[in-house]
Amino acid sequence: MTSAESSLAELPPRGLWVQGAQTARLPWRFDTPAALAEVNALPASLWRTHFNEGRHDGGWQALALRAAPEAPIDVVPVDVAASRYADTPALDQCPTLRAMLDTMALPWKSVRLMQLLPGCEIKEHTDADLCVGRGEARLHVPLQTGERVFFHVDGERIPLRAGECWYVDVSRPHRVRNRGTLSRVHLVADTSVDMRLVDALRASDCGDPLPDADDPWRQFIQFRDLVGTNADYAERLSTITNLADFVRESVHMGQAAGFQFDASDVESAMKAGRRAWTEQWVL
Repeated sequence: MTSAESSLAELPPRGLWVQGAQTARLPWRFDTPAALAEVNALPASLWRTHFNEGRHDGGWQALALRAAPEAPIDVVPVDVAASRYADTPALDQCPTLRAMLDTMALPWKSVRLMQLLPGCEIKEHTDADLCVGRGEARLHVPLQTGERVFFHVDGERIPLRAGECWYVDVSRPHRVRNRGTLSRVHLVADTSVDMRLVDALRASDCGDPLPDADDPWRQFIQFRDLVGTNADYAERLSTITNLADFVRESVHMGQAAGFQFDASDVESAMKAGRRAWTEQWVL
């Protein structure tokens, strides 16, 4: 066990636990209007479409505030020591963002602004080994968000609000949908785990719940429960052998029954089922 894992093993069971890992609202709070004004003043040419093109539908963008010279492009995090990372010229134009980072005083590695345009989606994926148990953490500070932004980790909605600071275990399956009318803008900062972060995790909580009514994943769960009790629905789906047809018919049946969810909800549920089946054989 590493020293980071040993320290974290002593943490009390606070925050939102997801499959044994903690996703937690940390005690830092920030005023965001000045920071957002700085972000909006940055040249549009600095934003890059996220490099993992297979993980989104085109509306996910990133802008580097700290980067490593070893990286192929500035928005790509690489596995080097925090000392190898350096501030970019964009951070010099954002004194409020710099003050946020200085307040937390952590050993920062990659620091980026991440933007998800209205109506767009980050598909379910994992960032391998990027979690506190492995000695590295990814923190999110929402600068602009809303109740119709849906961030899910392992099927649990994370209630991120503007100005809060969250540790998110991105080594677990996660995805984001922006169903609002404004871009979702986050400060996303990677840090090595040190005792200051451990203390912040000890002081963490699970945040304040967001309304569930419009959550598409919640709508899908309700539809899935309906299928489990409705023989006609179950029979219609059981006869479909093509995956794409199954997903399409599930969404169509759900809409006809008054549920508003997406194809990605069906796909995520199927992936979760496959993971559960596989993990039962792992001792």
